[in-house]
Amino acid sequence: MRSPFPARAARWARGAAAPLAGLVAVALGARLATPAPPTPPTASPPAPAPVVRGGYWLSADLVGPAAAQQGAAVELGQGLLVQEPADVAPPGVLVGHVPDAPAALQWISEHAFGPVPAPPPEPGALQRDPAPAPAGGLLERHGALLAAFVVSGATPDLRPRAIDWPQDQASVLPPGSTWIPAALVPDRAPLFAAPAPRTPPAAERFAMARRRGGLYLVGWRDRCDIEADDGTRSCMRWAQVIARDGDRFTPGYLPMIQVARTDAWVPSATSLPRAQLVPMGLADGRAQWVLLARGHDEVLRRRTVDAPATADGWPSAGLVVEGNVAIVALGDEPPLPLPIDATLDARPRDPVEEDDEAPAPP
Repeated sequence: MRSPFPARAARWARGAAAPLAGLVAVALGARLATPAPPTPPTASPPAPAPVVRGGYWLSADLVGPAAAQQGAAVELGQGLLVQEPADVAPPGVLVGHVPDAPAALQWISEHAFGPVPAPPPEPGALQRDPAPAPAGGLLERHGALLAAFVVSGATPDLRPRAIDWPQDQASVLPPGSTWIPAALVPDRAPLFAAPAPRTPPAAERFAMARRRGGLYLVGWRDRCDIEADDGTRSCMRWAQVIARDGDRFTPGYLPMIQVARTDAWVPSATSLPRAQLVPMGLADGRAQWVLLARGHDEVLRRRTVDAPATADGWPSAGLVVEGNVAIVALGDEPPLPLPIDATLDARPRDPVEEDDEAPAPP
């Protein structure tokens, strides 16, 4: 049946369709619209760049004709990687480059004195073996004298950088090293090229060692005068060392009384009070040590102590620190208590002098 109002129905359909189309368009627009990007967070400042190291240059401070220095440099550089600096050359004659400090010290160990055995386990026995000259082979083979080994820091782009050598000297030693970390007792001391029965004049020094640097004990040698008619001998003990001053490492010899081993302090190198005994020599049938002691005032004090010498050199020696007193036991002598204070530096009075000053008997 046909609608009685065909025209009106058509107009109504068209009117209803228009709002519906508008709603559909709005809904689709809302779905398809791209959301606004979120606000980016505030960027934090960049972290400081870490210090990047580029290994170490190895060079030698050599004295002699140019051809002699060149020949010595070729020998010192055998087996080393060559890394030319980008601009400023390190001091001395450049011979090679290594990745770390232990490798640098290993190189020095191989050339400082030649093959060196480990220090003898018994420090009381005389050591009168031949004393190798500091880098003596270079002088014999090439005619060049070594003044010092030089280790210089490098950046990854092969430019110079400063080296901050650690306070703990053992931390940069190569695996298997027999070097003993030590310290120089005086502020500075002449470094000699060879040991002798007596300390040579300072003018004959090979170089200077300074306490502000570092020191490694490599070994020791004893040098004695001709034995007297009564069989007694006069001997002096020398320390075979590598002395560091800044980036320069110099091999040589020091009187042992000028060297304090880090591992010889009793009770330890970080305790106060502390003390150690250092064998220094033989004289008039007596074996001598120097007692080094540091009290709570952190002043280093010294006292020479002695006991009858043995056929081999020094008798057994023991040391105990109890409170502010160092108790020394030497050979068969009774224990000797010594207060660690200003009286330790006083020179013991000679018994002969005391007898001379004593009043005459009635």
